Amino acid sequence: MKTQTLTATFLMLAASNMISFGQTSFLEKSVSNDGPPASNCISETEYKALEERCVHTIKALGLPLSNAKSIQTTSLAWPLRAAAGLNDCSFYAINAYVDHDATTGLSDWNCGTNTYDGHRGTDIGIAPYSFLKMDNNLVEVIAAAAGTIIDRADGNFDKNCASNTLTANSISLQHADGSVTHYWHMKKNSVTSKQVGESVAVGEYLGVVGSSGSSSGPHLHFEVWAGSTNTTRQDPYSGSCNLLNSNSWWASQKPYREPNISKASVNITDVVVPGCPNTETSNEDSVFSIPFQGPGLAPGYAKFYVFYRNETSGMIATMNILNPDNTVFNSWTRTSTTNYNNSYYGFSKVLPTLPGLYTFKAEYNGLFCEQQFTITTPVGINSLSSNSNFTIYPNPGNGRFTLNVSDKYLTGDTRLEIRNILGEIVFSKTITKAENSISIEPKAGIYFTYLINQGQILGTQKLIVN
Repeated sequence: MKTQTLTATFLMLAASNMISFGQTSFLEKSVSNDGPPASNCISETEYKALEERCVHTIKALGLPLSNAKSIQTTSLAWPLRAAAGLNDCSFYAINAYVDHDATTGLSDWNCGTNTYDGHRGTDIGIAPYSFLKMDNNLVEVIAAAAGTIIDRADGNFDKNCASNTLTANSISLQHADGSVTHYWHMKKNSVTSKQVGESVAVGEYLGVVGSSGSSSGPHLHFEVWAGSTNTTRQDPYSGSCNLLNSNSWWASQKPYREPNISKASVNITDVVVPGCPNTETSNEDSVFSIPFQGPGLAPGYAKFYVFYRNETSGMIATMNILNPDNTVFNSWTRTSTTNYNNSYYGFSKVLPTLPGLYTFKAEYNGLFCEQQFTITTPVGINSLSSNSNFTIYPNPGNGRFTLNVSDKYLTGDTRLEIRNILGEIVFSKTITKAENSISIEPKAGIYFTYLINQGQILGTQKLIVN
């Protein structure tokens, strides 16, 4: 086989444009999940017992006892927050608002039907991976306003999946104006150690979102009373179909729907969502060693997942895999055809093959969510491995090397790239018959050389510069 010899001396250079290889989607799989189905969170018996306990405690503590529905001075913050270590772009969605229809019909504060018959609070579900989040204490319940604990329950089983008569782990707070907020369904043994009669500040930890009591999955049932009985219940949202109160209780009311990408992830294979009460398996990874073979996937492919909150029919999501230099390696779109509270879709896409730090970025409703991942090649690549397409020597060397390239690839479409161990391009040059030398200053280190022809890697060699 004919070869042409090139002599070159190498130095770290600024990254040039990266090669983007041709892409096809090997498999697209879509699964939709609307979160836990609605169930009656609190029975009439529970309401009656709760009222009696609250009234008794309020009197015992000398707090104001009020049934007023018109006076409101308390302003509420959002009652959930991401715990340390949770970096998802979003982690909740509203599964059910307060029902304002006194008949068997449904009407939420916005005149929609995101509620269920007789529901008296706001159900805030967590997603994606609700049980995985619960198991790892990743979504915390916090005080929506400063107040005094007037009721508390903990130690109850927390992985219920259907309507029942079991007791929920919960906290109730009375605020300075006599109003009360209730927080139900928390995780077992997660409720704050503070006891009835003690004070909490706005934003203070109360517990972890769970599925205790009458619950069909991890969520927070959040309820507001203007006084000490459930007959004074309020809807914290203001809207044209709110028949209980005209003003919003929120310091900053969120919109009715919040379409966005809750999470973008890169996965070695499909996610596993076994259903309540089993914990999900994400199969996420952030480092992929080339060559890569994911379980059940074609060689070189991984799964790229997007998780939606409030997916909205007609909206378009744009997904990009970005090279280390922020150019586009691959891009595709998906148009939503149905409304969901929570949904997710997985796309099988071929991975980049050149080492470096890449970004999977998804855009929906003008909002972005992204996840970085690293492509590596085995550090143990033989520096003098046999390759019929090219060789490079002496290796190790002092910075001047001889490159032998098969003559059939010297067509003007062949490119030599040299990258450091971080995947950054330090040298890039088109190899032609007319060129036989490249002279630049050396820098010591370990590098990887790639011979690329028309977007295909012909060979890889580890290169050591002394």
